[in-house]
Amino acid sequence: MLNIKYDIVGSFLRPQEIKEARAKFNNNEITYEQLRDVEDEQIAKLVAKEVQHGLKFVTDGEFRRRWWHLDWLKEFAGFTTKHLDKFINGRNNHIELGMIEGKISYDPNKAHKEMYAWDFLKNEASKYGVEAKKCISGPNMILIDHFLQLGIKDTPYYGTDIEAVIDDIGLAYQAAIRDFYNHGCRYIQIVSKVEGLGYTKAQVLDWFVRVSTKALENRPEDMQIATHFCKGNFKGNPLFHGFYDTIAKSVASIPYDGYFVEYDDARSGTFDPWAVLKGTGRTFVAGLISTKRKELEEHDAIKARYEQAKAVVGDNIALSPQCGFASVEEGNCIDEETQWKKIDLLVSCQDFI
Repeated sequence: MLNIKYDIVGSFLRPQEIKEARAKFNNNEITYEQLRDVEDEQIAKLVAKEVQHGLKFVTDGEFRRRWWHLDWLKEFAGFTTKHLDKFINGRNNHIELGMIEGKISYDPNKAHKEMYAWDFLKNEASKYGVEAKKCISGPNMILIDHFLQLGIKDTPYYGTDIEAVIDDIGLAYQAAIRDFYNHGCRYIQIVSKVEGLGYTKAQVLDWFVRVSTKALENRPEDMQIATHFCKGNFKGNPLFHGFYDTIAKSVASIPYDGYFVEYDDARSGTFDPWAVLKGTGRTFVAGLISTKRKELEEHDAIKARYEQAKAVVGDNIALSPQCGFASVEEGNCIDEETQWKKIDLLVSCQDFI
């Protein structure tokens, strides 16, 4: 069970100061330390603004990341990335995909950029008496990029032994989760998605459930771990469509404390598949506020949808936006003013939560 009534998924639109600093860093005009100083300053301002707008759980907006998943996955030994051009949403985009280059592991004795990011966020949150949440991408994202997106069959170190890959990824995540715990983290959100691309849905779901379940083994008892089941968010455009009917049972079998699920439009279908969570003690987080569309939802319409969900999943329910505002650094097709109006709308829904 999550100790929340409303929360955010995590990412915020990047401020211009960070975009300019990162461009300078990429052009070798400033050092990494100078870039980090800019990030620190802007994250401190973000945390203050999150608190000002009524959020009880704060994130760093993923301001230090280019990609929502890869910057975190680069913390694992045996993982690297490949740059390529791909046609997405009617245009050519320069993207980066992950791939396995050796044995996957996580070394808690190594200096990790993501651990620095966590320590900084936790310190900023403590100034206001609110709780910091760490957002990371899920273990299945290594499998999706390597096997599905890039279509690699014969894997360095592992060959064709997918079982060994799943086991090592799970163990690496266990070590990372324990490392965050030792740094004072008590709330982690693991973001995942599922797609086919050359394999059957049954195969991909099986991988997803097994690697995610393995990652949660030996977790600290007093740490909240939620998942955001994402339908894809590339520059404000969804990557996947379809209802949850055929996958909800599998997703719910993974022992998370809560499930952030997207229900911002008709592409999600009804709440009925999530009746599987009723009476389990786990929290269904209804993502009813769009982070992709600039139009502001009506308070009463959100309330009506929330009550529909509650009738299906029971009283253990919370509310959130359907996704982050900037899964990649370019951000969604809304402006910052709209972003904060959406946050204010979320917080205003306390009257019926």
